[in-house]
Amino acid sequence: MASRSGRVSLLRGQDLAWLARRVVAFGIVVGAPIIAATWFRDGPHDVWVRWGYPPLGAVLLVFGWILLRRPAWALRTALTILVLLEIGWVVVAVGRIGREPDVATAWASLIPTPLLGVVVCLIVGFLFQRTRTALLHGAFYSGVMTGAMATAFSRRPGGGEYVWQSVRYGVYLGVFLVLLLVLSRAKEHVASAVADAERADATASRMRDMAYLDELTGIANRRRLMEELGYQAGLLGPAHPVGVVYFDLDHFKRVNDTYGHELGDQVLRLVAQITGRTLAHRDLLARLGGEEFVIVAPGTHHEGALALAERLRQNLPEELEATLGVRVTASFGVTDLRPDDTPASVLRRVDGFMYRAKADGRDQVRAGGA
Repeated sequence: MASRSGRVSLLRGQDLAWLARRVVAFGIVVGAPIIAATWFRDGPHDVWVRWGYPPLGAVLLVFGWILLRRPAWALRTALTILVLLEIGWVVVAVGRIGREPDVATAWASLIPTPLLGVVVCLIVGFLFQRTRTALLHGAFYSGVMTGAMATAFSRRPGGGEYVWQSVRYGVYLGVFLVLLLVLSRAKEHVASAVADAERADATASRMRDMAYLDELTGIANRRRLMEELGYQAGLLGPAHPVGVVYFDLDHFKRVNDTYGHELGDQVLRLVAQITGRTLAHRDLLARLGGEEFVIVAPGTHHEGALALAERLRQNLPEELEATLGVRVTASFGVTDLRPDDTPASVLRRVDGFMYRAKADGRDQVRAGGA
């Protein structure tokens, strides 16, 4: 369950918007050297490259920085740059068609840019806009570009053939938009499936917490404790001892009677916090109910469990008094888990040691080994 939750969290944290930013930033990194090389090679004899590529490269580099360093600005910046690039490609296309000496050369000058630039704009639109908006935006832009090219060619001698080529290009753009629409819908289905899985995982997590966690303190409850004891009994060996510490707060009823149950609940929660800070990450702390707590300490020998109980015996009253202004001691029982132990039998044994500490005057540790 933990690994599945981790995968869902990953999908949520590194979501599709994150992926879109990285994809576009990667494209800019790859495209920047190409833009620079094209400017050095074609700039001296191509006015559109000479004057258009430097600002284009600068804008894209700034955009890449925003995508990676200022993601909160990414959406608005992306849409602004997208519209500017779309206008720019229309101007470049019409300008090239009107400037070249003949229509064949004019058509050749549109390949690969700005015709490829139009396709890139359509893709970016779907990355940063909702599907319906991107589709309408892309259809409008494709229509404007197709119409502008067809009109520009119609004004040139012999341009009729290239008016048809422009219309055919527009049809291809329409087909491409449909493909982008299908992919975008698939993306939305994936996002919906991830959201459903996350909700199901959250529901399962809440149900698991209800089954295994104590409602008041947030630590393990009796059911979780019994499962852990049974599990650890199966792992016992010379290299894997398991210490069990059972403690009960002394005269806790007086706390409730004197200060009220609200403070009593605060005491129980603070006891759980203090104890949790004292334990190793592998240890389990559980509340049996009332003011009774049990620690299962895998990998801890008898002497280590005794030392743990003694630390808690000293620290708990001091920290409770310092934080809540009420001093509450505890009595401890310590034992080792045996291979033949059931969860109930080890709890009976360690409970007996704890009651011996009570009988001997409370605020003490009593123990028995395996």
